[in-house]
Amino acid sequence: MIPIYKCRLLLLTAAALLLGAGLSGPAAAGGHTGPKKAQAAIDIDASKRSDVTGTVLVTGSNRGIGLELTRNYAMRGWNVIATARKPEKATELNAIAAEYDNVLVEQMDLLDHAGIDALAERLKDVPIDVLLNNAAILGEPNEQNLGAFDYDLLSRVIDVNVIGTTKMAEAFLPHVEKSDMKKIVAITSTQGSISSVRSGSLAFYNTSKAALNMIMRSNSRALKKKGVTVALVSPGAVDTDMMNLALDRAGVKFKLLTPQESAEAVINVIDQYGLELSGRFVAHTGDEIPW
Repeated sequence: MIPIYKCRLLLLTAAALLLGAGLSGPAAAGGHTGPKKAQAAIDIDASKRSDVTGTVLVTGSNRGIGLELTRNYAMRGWNVIATARKPEKATELNAIAAEYDNVLVEQMDLLDHAGIDALAERLKDVPIDVLLNNAAILGEPNEQNLGAFDYDLLSRVIDVNVIGTTKMAEAFLPHVEKSDMKKIVAITSTQGSISSVRSGSLAFYNTSKAALNMIMRSNSRALKKKGVTVALVSPGAVDTDMMNLALDRAGVKFKLLTPQESAEAVINVIDQYGLELSGRFVAHTGDEIPW
């Protein structure tokens, strides 16, 4: 059974997203208005990449996009706090830390809220310019289909992708507030765009990203008054273990971005994502994504 508070979270998120997406008129009556056309929110230009450095905390740094975000920031001269659930097994991450003395590897599990608080306390004197919430889980796709739901899996996906990420934002907000750049970034997904849903696969993962979008956007208003930017960034379709599992289960193939390509694009977006854009849902290309 899913705890009552999680059921309420899912129901409230769904209702809020429907209202936030502006589903009135034909859509509310059962018609279909179609997704809104994407609008360019950020004019992505690699030549505009900032040379300013700071401190970034990256979750899920042991593989995929997180690993390449860590490597890229380290190469640019940033101080990088790279977290992983099992850092002792993160061979590539530890190799990066050995090569760059500006990389600090820390153990952290998004399911361990006490551990998150403990890390935040240990780093209490460290301003964090960019809190980069990248860690997430997909879950077995076949267990996210109606008729074969694994409710324990649903609970775990929500715990990690929504609640754990929200806990990170709350625990490290003081660190972000005392920094120069003041950015909280959620690596989300176009899978969390309700108007873009085209299949019933990955229902749990999609729901978690839609919920994360709503929580981050809802809090962006109050944080904007404090000078804190909340960025919702989709990294694109990336050649990672998680993406390949999803495509394999769906029986489809298409060209994917490499983790390196995605990380570079995401950093370009973060660099140019200003306070005036706070709370906007943006792709790695800089285009705004419909809710």
